[in-house]
Amino acid sequence: MIRSLAAPPKVLIERDSQSDDAPVEDTAQESFILRRNLSQESLETALAEGCFVWMDLTTPDEDELRWLERTLHLHPIVVSDLRREDRRPTLLVYPDYMFLSLFQAQINHKQSEIDAAEIHCLVGENFFVTVRGEGSKAVEQAYERAAQNLDYWERGVGYILYLTVQFVIDSYYPLLDRISNQLNTLEEKAMINGDKTLQKSVFRIKQQLINLRQMVAPQREVISNVIGEDRVASRIEDRDLFRHLYERLLRIYDVIDAQRDLASNVLDLIESQESANLAKAVGRLTVLSMLFLPPTFLVGLFGLNFVTTNPEFEIPVSGGVVFIIIIALTLMMSTGIAFFFKRRGWL
Repeated sequence: MIRSLAAPPKVLIERDSQSDDAPVEDTAQESFILRRNLSQESLETALAEGCFVWMDLTTPDEDELRWLERTLHLHPIVVSDLRREDRRPTLLVYPDYMFLSLFQAQINHKQSEIDAAEIHCLVGENFFVTVRGEGSKAVEQAYERAAQNLDYWERGVGYILYLTVQFVIDSYYPLLDRISNQLNTLEEKAMINGDKTLQKSVFRIKQQLINLRQMVAPQREVISNVIGEDRVASRIEDRDLFRHLYERLLRIYDVIDAQRDLASNVLDLIESQESANLAKAVGRLTVLSMLFLPPTFLVGLFGLNFVTTNPEFEIPVSGGVVFIIIIALTLMMSTGIAFFFKRRGWL
């Protein structure tokens, strides 16, 4: 599906047009016209007339891609990249246009993973093209914002690209806040009880951070290269806008690294809690074995040395008295050991 906005060379916009190809005058300012959802023939005419055109293609079919290739005279490598997915963020510069791919981050609630919504952008002197899938919300937000603000069109194609990249970067912040809250919760649980099930949650979060890092790192390089392109950053204020985006990506990258360190610290805390719990369990088993050691010794000694059928070795007391003595000694020794362990804090 091709959705489009078309404006004359010197800024044109309409507020809320319901009909295609229907120019509407805005009396609040000079005559601004924005034409929406033009046909392919109308788009070709608008481009030939020098109008500024934004074409947004959502999951385009092969016919639409071939039309785009023919209309904008795209390089075969660019067309190949438009058909492919799961590529790294990249920037390709050609004489008449430049091609860049961006990645918007979004959470996959079913699998608790972070997915990348790929956005391809073609930036020319008087056109801006976005090719994307259904899941990309950044283009939707930028498209609606541009349709409602006249000033954006006066600033040229560079500002439309800036607006799109800005919404792409904005998609990272809710995910980082979500991960930060999850890590804080896991840290609190780990301090109370180092359960092994917490490790799985931490490892899943670390994988999400790795996915985010793989999106942000190359995207940072792309924006850095865009700053030097006169096609979109010919003025000082335009360069400042993209430098601002670059600095935001740097901060996001630092936050990701900080959260990875926090996740590693939580793992260390869980392992230390497990070691402490294991030490407690071993201590309890040791105390239990020590409590049973005196009865074992005394019963064994009584059974081997004081029970005999030879009259010469009989003791002068009855077996019942000996039994009572053994039980008393056992209780005294066990109680003494238990009291000693209690005083030392081992029990």
